[in-house]
Amino acid sequence: MIGIRNVSTGTRFVVMLMATVASAQTTPESAHAQFEVAAIKPNNSGARAVTIGSPSPGTFKAENVWLRFLIQVAWNVKDFQVLGGPGWAASDRYDVIAKATGNERLEQMRPMLRALLEDRFRLTLHIDTRELPVYALVASKGGSKLRPTSAGTCVTPQPESTPQPNSSNQLPACGNISMSPHSVNGTGISMAQLAASLSNSMQRMVVDQTGLTGTFDVHMEWTADQSTPGFWAPGLAPAPSVEPSPDIAGASIFTVIREQLGLTLQATKGPVRVLVIDHAERASAN
Repeated sequence: MIGIRNVSTGTRFVVMLMATVASAQTTPESAHAQFEVAAIKPNNSGARAVTIGSPSPGTFKAENVWLRFLIQVAWNVKDFQVLGGPGWAASDRYDVIAKATGNERLEQMRPMLRALLEDRFRLTLHIDTRELPVYALVASKGGSKLRPTSAGTCVTPQPESTPQPNSSNQLPACGNISMSPHSVNGTGISMAQLAASLSNSMQRMVVDQTGLTGTFDVHMEWTADQSTPGFWAPGLAPAPSVEPSPDIAGASIFTVIREQLGLTLQATKGPVRVLVIDHAERASAN
Protein backbone atom coordinates (compact mmCIF):
# COMPACT_ATOMS: atom_id res chain seq x y z
CA MET A 1 0.00 0.00 0.00
CA ILE A 2 1.55 3.26 -1.08
CA GLY A 3 0.35 6.12 0.98
CA ILE A 4 0.62 9.04 3.29
CA ARG A 5 -0.29 8.14 6.82
CA ASN A 6 -1.33 10.32 9.69
CA VAL A 7 1.36 10.54 12.36
CA SER A 8 0.07 12.35 15.44
CA THR A 9 -0.90 15.68 13.84
CA GLY A 10 1.50 15.28 10.95
CA THR A 11 1.29 13.58 7.61
CA ARG A 12 4.06 11.66 5.88
CA PHE A 13 4.86 9.43 2.95
CA VAL A 14 5.63 5.86 3.92
CA VAL A 15 6.73 4.67 0.49
CA MET A 16 8.40 6.90 -2.02
CA LEU A 17 7.35 7.45 -5.59
CA MET A 18 10.31 6.72 -7.83
CA ALA A 19 11.34 6.90 -11.49
CA THR A 20 10.89 9.53 -14.16
CA VAL A 21 8.14 10.62 -16.53
CA ALA A 22 6.57 7.54 -18.06
CA SER A 23 4.60 8.68 -21.11
CA ALA A 24 2.42 11.42 -22.53
CA GLN A 25 -1.32 11.45 -22.01
CA THR A 26 -2.29 10.39 -25.50
CA THR A 27 -0.33 7.14 -25.74
CA PRO A 28 -2.14 3.98 -26.94
CA GLU A 29 -1.39 2.49 -23.53
CA SER A 30 -3.51 5.05 -21.68
CA ALA A 31 -6.14 5.02 -24.42
CA HIS A 32 -6.85 1.28 -24.14
CA ALA A 33 -6.05 0.36 -20.52
CA GLN A 34 -9.26 0.93 -18.60
CA PHE A 35 -10.63 0.09 -15.17
CA GLU A 36 -13.73 -2.09 -15.33
CA VAL A 37 -15.53 0.16 -12.83
CA ALA A 38 -14.43 3.37 -11.12
CA ALA A 39 -15.93 6.01 -8.84
CA ILE A 40 -14.57 9.45 -7.92
CA LYS A 41 -16.22 11.52 -5.19
CA PRO A 42 -15.26 14.85 -3.59
CA ASN A 43 -13.95 14.54 -0.04
CA ASN A 44 -14.91 17.51 2.12
CA SER A 45 -13.99 15.97 5.47
CA GLY A 46 -11.06 18.29 6.14
CA ALA A 47 -9.13 15.29 7.49
CA ARG A 48 -5.32 15.22 7.46
CA ALA A 49 -4.87 11.51 6.82
CA VAL A 50 -4.25 10.56 3.18
CA THR A 51 -3.97 7.05 1.71
CA ILE A 52 -3.39 5.86 -1.82
CA GLY A 53 -2.47 2.48 -3.26
CA SER A 54 -3.66 -1.04 -3.95
CA PRO A 55 -5.21 -2.71 -0.87
CA SER A 56 -5.72 -5.92 -2.88
CA PRO A 57 -4.74 -7.14 -6.37
CA GLY A 58 -6.81 -5.45 -9.06
CA THR A 59 -8.09 -2.69 -6.76
CA PHE A 60 -6.98 0.94 -6.69
CA LYS A 61 -8.11 3.01 -3.73
CA ALA A 62 -7.33 6.57 -2.71
CA GLU A 63 -8.79 8.67 0.07
CA ASN A 64 -8.54 12.44 0.59
CA VAL A 65 -6.17 12.92 -2.36
CA TRP A 66 -5.74 15.84 -4.76
CA LEU A 67 -5.37 15.76 -8.54
CA ARG A 68 -1.67 16.68 -8.64
CA PHE A 69 -0.89 13.75 -6.34
CA LEU A 70 -2.98 11.38 -8.47
CA ILE A 71 -0.94 12.56 -11.46
CA GLN A 72 2.27 11.76 -9.58
CA VAL A 73 1.07 8.20 -8.96
CA ALA A 74 -0.34 7.67 -12.45
CA TRP A 75 2.80 8.86 -14.28
CA ASN A 76 5.23 7.77 -11.54
CA VAL A 77 6.81 11.18 -11.01
CA LYS A 78 7.54 13.51 -8.12
CA ASP A 79 5.62 16.64 -7.21
CA PHE A 80 8.26 19.02 -8.57
CA GLN A 81 7.92 17.31 -11.95
CA VAL A 82 4.26 18.37 -12.28
CA LEU A 83 3.89 21.95 -13.51
CA GLY A 84 0.97 24.22 -14.33
CA GLY A 85 -2.71 23.49 -13.85
CA PRO A 86 -5.42 25.25 -11.84
CA GLY A 87 -4.96 26.01 -8.16
CA TRP A 88 -7.71 23.60 -7.10
CA ALA A 89 -5.61 20.69 -8.48
CA ALA A 90 -3.49 21.01 -5.34
CA SER A 91 -6.31 21.70 -2.88
CA ASP A 92 -9.60 19.95 -3.78
CA ARG A 93 -9.70 16.47 -2.24
CA TYR A 94 -11.23 13.32 -3.69
CA ASP A 95 -11.88 9.67 -2.88
CA VAL A 96 -11.25 7.19 -5.68
CA ILE A 97 -12.13 3.49 -5.86
CA ALA A 98 -11.53 1.51 -9.04
CA LYS A 99 -11.48 -2.16 -10.02
CA ALA A 100 -9.51 -3.75 -12.83
CA THR A 101 -10.65 -6.89 -14.63
CA GLY A 102 -7.85 -9.05 -13.19
CA ASN A 103 -5.40 -9.14 -10.30
CA GLU A 104 -3.14 -6.35 -11.50
CA ARG A 105 -0.61 -4.79 -9.15
CA LEU A 106 -0.37 -1.02 -8.65
CA GLU A 107 2.43 -0.71 -11.21
CA GLN A 108 0.24 -2.44 -13.80
CA MET A 109 -2.70 -0.17 -12.98
CA ARG A 110 -0.86 3.09 -13.61
CA PRO A 111 -1.98 3.25 -17.29
CA MET A 112 -5.57 2.65 -16.13
CA LEU A 113 -5.28 5.52 -13.65
CA ARG A 114 -3.93 7.78 -16.40
CA ALA A 115 -6.93 6.96 -18.59
CA LEU A 116 -9.30 7.55 -15.65
CA LEU A 117 -7.84 10.99 -14.93
CA GLU A 118 -7.96 11.93 -18.60
CA ASP A 119 -11.63 10.92 -18.75
CA ARG A 120 -13.05 12.18 -15.46
CA PHE A 121 -10.90 15.32 -15.03
CA ARG A 122 -10.66 16.04 -18.77
CA LEU A 123 -6.93 16.07 -18.11
CA THR A 124 -4.46 16.84 -20.88
CA LEU A 125 -0.75 17.32 -20.37
CA HIS A 126 2.53 17.08 -22.21
CA ILE A 127 6.14 16.20 -21.47
CA ASP A 128 8.77 18.91 -21.46
CA THR A 129 12.34 19.39 -20.28
CA ARG A 130 13.08 22.38 -18.07
CA GLU A 131 16.30 23.77 -16.63
CA LEU A 132 15.58 23.59 -12.91
CA PRO A 133 17.49 23.72 -9.62
CA VAL A 134 18.93 20.29 -8.79
CA TYR A 135 21.36 18.82 -6.29
CA ALA A 136 24.43 16.87 -7.34
CA LEU A 137 25.28 14.09 -4.86
CA VAL A 138 29.08 13.84 -4.77
CA ALA A 139 31.74 12.31 -2.55
CA SER A 140 33.18 14.73 0.02
CA LYS A 141 36.87 15.66 -0.01
CA GLY A 142 37.59 13.19 2.78
CA GLY A 143 36.00 10.35 0.84
CA SER A 144 32.86 8.29 1.29
CA LYS A 145 32.00 6.86 4.71
CA LEU A 146 29.41 4.48 3.29
CA ARG A 147 29.67 0.84 4.31
CA PRO A 148 29.04 -1.74 1.59
CA THR A 149 26.23 -4.15 2.36
CA SER A 150 27.63 -7.21 4.11
CA ALA A 151 26.67 -10.70 3.01
CA GLY A 152 23.82 -12.10 5.06
CA THR A 153 22.34 -8.74 6.13
CA CYS A 154 19.50 -8.85 3.61
CA VAL A 155 17.87 -11.29 1.21
CA THR A 156 17.34 -10.91 -2.53
CA PRO A 157 13.61 -10.42 -3.24
CA GLN A 158 11.96 -13.46 -4.79
CA PRO A 159 9.22 -13.50 -7.45
CA GLU A 160 5.77 -12.93 -6.00
CA SER A 161 4.80 -16.50 -6.82
CA THR A 162 7.53 -17.87 -4.57
CA PRO A 163 6.35 -18.64 -1.01
CA GLN A 164 8.09 -16.43 1.53
CA PRO A 165 9.21 -17.71 4.94
CA ASN A 166 7.02 -16.62 7.81
CA SER A 167 9.50 -15.79 10.52
CA SER A 168 9.93 -12.93 12.96
CA ASN A 169 13.67 -13.19 12.34
CA GLN A 170 13.37 -12.83 8.58
CA LEU A 171 16.00 -10.52 7.12
CA PRO A 172 14.93 -7.39 5.25
CA ALA A 173 14.82 -7.49 1.48
CA CYS A 174 17.83 -6.07 -0.32
CA GLY A 175 16.98 -2.76 -1.95
CA ASN A 176 14.26 -1.94 0.60
CA ILE A 177 13.91 1.72 1.64
CA SER A 178 11.64 3.29 4.25
CA MET A 179 11.29 7.02 4.71
CA SER A 180 9.83 9.61 7.06
CA PRO A 181 9.97 13.42 7.19
CA HIS A 182 13.30 13.15 9.00
CA SER A 183 14.89 9.83 8.07
CA VAL A 184 15.95 7.38 5.39
CA ASN A 185 16.61 3.73 6.16
CA GLY A 186 17.81 1.53 3.33
CA THR A 187 19.32 -1.95 3.23
CA GLY A 188 21.34 -3.05 0.23
CA ILE A 189 20.53 0.07 -1.80
CA SER A 190 22.37 1.66 -4.72
CA MET A 191 23.44 5.28 -4.99
CA ALA A 192 20.72 5.77 -7.61
CA GLN A 193 18.13 4.62 -5.05
CA LEU A 194 19.55 6.94 -2.40
CA ALA A 195 19.45 9.87 -4.84
CA ALA A 196 15.82 9.10 -5.70
CA SER A 197 14.94 8.97 -1.99
CA LEU A 198 16.58 12.33 -1.35
CA SER A 199 14.71 13.76 -4.34
CA ASN A 200 11.47 12.89 -2.57
CA SER A 201 12.58 14.47 0.69
CA MET A 202 13.88 17.68 -0.83
CA GLN A 203 11.41 18.02 -3.72
CA ARG A 204 14.31 18.72 -6.03
CA MET A 205 16.02 16.32 -8.41
CA VAL A 206 19.11 14.75 -6.84
CA VAL A 207 21.60 13.43 -9.39
CA ASP A 208 24.06 10.73 -8.39
CA GLN A 209 27.57 11.87 -9.27
CA THR A 210 29.42 9.89 -6.60
CA GLY A 211 30.81 7.30 -9.00
CA LEU A 212 30.15 4.69 -6.30
CA THR A 213 28.95 1.27 -7.41
CA GLY A 214 27.58 -1.66 -5.46
CA THR A 215 25.05 -1.53 -2.64
CA PHE A 216 25.13 0.04 0.79
CA ASP A 217 23.21 0.20 4.06
CA VAL A 218 22.05 3.74 4.86
CA HIS A 219 20.43 4.75 8.14
CA MET A 220 20.27 8.45 8.88
CA GLU A 221 18.12 11.03 10.63
CA TRP A 222 17.99 14.79 10.39
CA THR A 223 15.89 17.69 11.59
CA ALA A 224 12.98 18.32 9.22
CA ASP A 225 12.96 21.93 8.00
CA GLN A 226 12.18 24.00 4.92
CA SER A 227 14.90 22.21 2.93
CA THR A 228 13.00 18.90 3.20
CA PRO A 229 9.40 19.73 2.20
CA GLY A 230 8.60 16.53 0.37
CA PHE A 231 6.38 14.77 2.90
CA TRP A 232 3.72 17.34 3.57
CA ALA A 233 0.38 17.56 1.83
CA PRO A 234 -0.72 20.98 0.49
CA GLY A 235 -1.58 23.32 3.33
CA LEU A 236 -0.10 21.08 6.03
CA ALA A 237 2.96 22.23 7.93
CA PRO A 238 5.28 19.77 9.72
CA ALA A 239 3.86 18.86 13.10
CA PRO A 240 5.93 19.65 16.22
CA SER A 241 5.60 16.00 17.31
CA VAL A 242 7.43 14.76 14.22
CA GLU A 243 11.03 15.17 15.33
CA PRO A 244 14.22 13.12 15.01
CA SER A 245 15.91 11.46 17.95
CA PRO A 246 17.35 13.90 20.54
CA ASP A 247 20.98 13.06 19.79
CA ILE A 248 20.77 14.56 16.30
CA ALA A 249 18.33 17.39 17.01
CA GLY A 250 19.32 20.48 15.08
CA ALA A 251 21.31 18.61 12.42
CA SER A 252 20.24 19.51 8.90
CA ILE A 253 20.05 16.94 6.13
CA PHE A 254 23.13 18.53 4.55
CA THR A 255 25.16 18.09 7.73
CA VAL A 256 24.01 14.50 8.29
CA ILE A 257 24.81 13.46 4.72
CA ARG A 258 28.28 15.01 4.97
CA GLU A 259 29.19 13.75 8.44
CA GLN A 260 27.60 10.30 8.38
CA LEU A 261 27.89 9.31 4.72
CA GLY A 262 30.90 11.30 3.58
CA LEU A 263 28.83 12.77 0.75
CA THR A 264 27.88 16.30 -0.23
CA LEU A 265 24.80 17.84 -1.84
CA GLN A 266 25.89 20.59 -4.22
CA ALA A 267 23.24 23.02 -5.47
CA THR A 268 23.31 23.46 -9.23
CA LYS A 269 20.97 23.47 -12.23
CA GLY A 270 20.22 20.79 -14.77
CA PRO A 271 17.64 19.47 -17.25
CA VAL A 272 14.61 17.85 -15.59
CA ARG A 273 11.81 16.08 -17.46
CA VAL A 274 8.45 17.41 -16.33
CA LEU A 275 4.74 17.01 -16.98
CA VAL A 276 2.96 20.24 -17.86
CA ILE A 277 -0.80 20.32 -17.22
CA ASP A 278 -2.50 21.88 -20.23
CA HIS A 279 -6.11 21.47 -19.10
CA ALA A 280 -8.09 20.01 -16.19
CA GLU A 281 -11.68 20.21 -14.96
CA ARG A 282 -13.13 19.30 -11.59
CA ALA A 283 -14.51 15.77 -11.55
CA SER A 284 -18.21 15.54 -10.84
CA ALA A 285 -19.44 13.18 -8.12
CA ASN A 286 -20.76 9.76 -9.16
